[in-house]
Amino acid sequence: MAYMRKNVNIFLLFVIVVVVLSITGLTTYYQSTYKNLSTSYDTKLAEVEKLLADLNSERTNLNKTTLELTIKEERETELSGQYTAVTNTLKSTENELDDTKSTLESTINELVQTAQNLADANTEIQKLNANINGLELQIRGLQSKLGDCEDEKALCTCPS
Repeated sequence: MAYMRKNVNIFLLFVIVVVVLSITGLTTYYQSTYKNLSTSYDTKLAEVEKLLADLNSERTNLNKTTLELTIKEERETELSGQYTAVTNTLKSTENELDDTKSTLESTINELVQTAQNLADANTEIQKLNANINGLELQIRGLQSKLGDCEDEKALCTCPS
């Protein structure tokens, strides 16, 4: 029995050594694996943090761009309204200008016609004045002849 006890003790010692070596090996393996996993986790965490920082940066840029686009759209809408108003005002002013030109043209034509009528009337007045002057001369001549005739009649001793 002593032999068996000795074998059992050696066997138990062998089992304990195997268990200790196994635990040591497994501990080393799991420590190495954990270290690799921890390093990998830290790397991935750093990448995720970098991606989050990039995402936040891009989100900020997107918000700025969206704000600028909104402002540009508002300006475009405002300028479009102003352009429409100015275009309508321009068309209205052009129509008024055309009407004024038409009125000016008809007024000029009327002025030319009136000036022509005035010139014709002045010519007629000059002719009539010349005619009046001629008739006045004729009247004076006839009055002079009448005066001469009356003087002759008065001098005449004819039985009348």
